[in-house]
Amino acid sequence: MIILHIVIPILLASVAFYVLLCFRPGIAEREFIPKEKLGKKQKHVLFVTAHPDDECMFFSPTLAYMSRRKDIAVTLLCLSKGDHDGAGEVRKKELIKASVGFGLTPESVIIVDDANLPDDPQRIWNAALVAKVVENVVIVGDVDAVFTFDQRGVSGHQNHIAAYMGVKHMALTSQRLKFKSVNVYALETIGLARKFSSILDTIFGLGSFFVSGRNLMFVADLQGYSMGIQAMCMHESQLAWFRKLYLVFSRYMFLNNYSKIN
Repeated sequence: MIILHIVIPILLASVAFYVLLCFRPGIAEREFIPKEKLGKKQKHVLFVTAHPDDECMFFSPTLAYMSRRKDIAVTLLCLSKGDHDGAGEVRKKELIKASVGFGLTPESVIIVDDANLPDDPQRIWNAALVAKVVENVVIVGDVDAVFTFDQRGVSGHQNHIAAYMGVKHMALTSQRLKFKSVNVYALETIGLARKFSSILDTIFGLGSFFVSGRNLMFVADLQGYSMGIQAMCMHESQLAWFRKLYLVFSRYMFLNNYSKIN
C-alpha cells in the first residue's frame, strides 16, 4: 500500500505534465542553435541514424517539432540502407516515404551504401569512417546542430553506438570544423521500465531536462505522435507485431531527451 501511495501520484503527475507540455511546450523548450548563428534566416539541422526506421522509432518527437519550425531545414543522414535481411532497396524507398511524412524532401535524405558500414548488430563500424561521412555533410550543408544516438544507442545496437562514436569523433577531432559553431546532441538512453512507460515517463524526462542547462527535451503532442505513427507505417517491411506494440508503449514516440556532447 505504501508503494501505491508513492507510485500513483508520480504516474498522475506524469500524465498531468505531459498534457501541460502539449499545450505549453515552451516550458521545456531550449535553444539548440549556436548563439552566433541565431541570426541566420534558415538554420540547418542534421539527424544521424544507423538504419531506415530509426528516425521514426527513436527521433519522432524531435522531427515532428522540427517540421513546425519554418526557419529550420532538416537533413537526415542514414549510415546504412538496412540490408541485414537483404531488403535494403525496399527499405531505402520506405525511408524516403517516411521522411516526407516529417516534412523532409527526398533530396534531404542521404542514405549511405558502403560495404564498410553494413547493417549488422555484431559489426562495430570504424569511428573515423563515420566521422568523415558525417563531416562532409556538415561542411557542405553548413549544418548548425547535429542529433544522433548516445553511447548506449537506446537499444544497445552496435550500429547505433557506432553512429554516436563517429559523430563524437568528428566533434572532437575535425580540423575542418575547428572554426565552425556546430552543436552536437545525443539522445539519452534510459532503462527498460521507463523506456516502455509511454507518457508516464514525462516527469522523469523533465527531471533530466532541468538537471542541466545544456540538455534538451522534445515532447510530441497528439498531432506529433500521429505524425510519427503515420511515418512508421511507411516502413511496411518492418511492421512486425512487436514494433506495433512499441509504437504504443515506447516513451521515444512521445519524449526525446538529449545531452550536449561537445
